[in-house]
Amino acid sequence: MIEISPAARNRIQELVDAEVVQSPALRITLDGSDPSATGRAYAISLVDKADRLRTEIAVNVDGIRVFLNLDTSNLLSGAMVDWTEGPEAAGFQVIDPNAAPPQPTPRPASELPISGPLAERVQQVIDEVINPGIAAHGGFVEMVDVSDDALYIRMGGGCQGCSASQATLRLGIERMVREYVPEITEIVDVTDHESGVTPFYS
Repeated sequence: MIEISPAARNRIQELVDAEVVQSPALRITLDGSDPSATGRAYAISLVDKADRLRTEIAVNVDGIRVFLNLDTSNLLSGAMVDWTEGPEAAGFQVIDPNAAPPQPTPRPASELPISGPLAERVQQVIDEVINPGIAAHGGFVEMVDVSDDALYIRMGGGCQGCSASQATLRLGIERMVREYVPEITEIVDVTDHESGVTPFYS
């Protein structure tokens, strides 16, 4: 039903060794910040096994106890708990293959004056509209080439190897590029998705 990555297991063991917790259990709950059906987010905390709530279901994942509510137990099929570290924060996260793909957040065209040759305009859209929208999910897009009316892009970070990358391309990236640079009629993804090592969804 749910997996725990080696990085998450190592972090749990480090906390046990540091005597932060004696008998660890992971509590996973919905944080309720996103009301959509698939754009869900989770809150994860490391607690003691004795702290299980009466409303929680306890499951054993290869020797690690996980506390779930009925809602999370139904949603987390195929998900993985991972430990990530970044320049600003670190923590446990749920990699949920059933959640919605990250979508770039559009900016009104009036707020983004675009001028210059075609390739420069496309690069400006990538830098100022697309990449800020998917950066929170660890992904980025780079322009490989512009030929006539076709744009060739490569996805990286969390978007490389992501099972939802094509939805991100069709529903987000293509829409944004064509809104700001209507001369582009074809967008080709040349990413080697099979070599992705840290996809946001696996």
